[in-house]
Amino acid sequence: MRYGDIDGFGHYGVLDEDATGLLCHDCGWRGTHLGLHSWKAHGITAAAYRERHGLRRTKGLVAADLHERMSAGAAERLPAALVRARDPQRARAARLAQNRPVSAEAAADRDRRVRQLGRSTRKGTVIVCEECAVAFCPLRGAARRRFCSRSCASTATRRLTLQRRSQAEREA
Repeated sequence: MRYGDIDGFGHYGVLDEDATGLLCHDCGWRGTHLGLHSWKAHGITAAAYRERHGLRRTKGLVAADLHERMSAGAAERLPAALVRARDPQRARAARLAQNRPVSAEAAADRDRRVRQLGRSTRKGTVIVCEECAVAFCPLRGAARRRFCSRSCASTATRRLTLQRRSQAEREA
């Protein structure tokens, strides 16, 4: 499907908003919180909805007025210096000046490449953690792993250190 093609009740890659709210591509519903609607009405996450309909991953699925209220609430909780320094329009202008627009096709292509990379970075072998006995599949670049996490490795190291100390005390 290409950007702008008819996609259910909307157009692929286009988030349709008017005075009554955002348009759901799946059922034609209009409201302020499309992400919540997609989960409750269609059982799909906001990320899956964006992917299905070619919307940018960075685009919020809430109406502009709700977004402003949410942003104002967040701004109250953030340090004042950070709020003053934040300038989304300047950041967008800088990104566009570098000739890096993010289209629905580019985002879908990037997502596909990342998913493919994620599949190929795991070894095809399953290892059982020596500490907790959980099976895991390590990354390709990892050296020989004996533990599933740093926590298990630390626990095993502490136990081994205590065993060596007690053995040294018994021998002394």
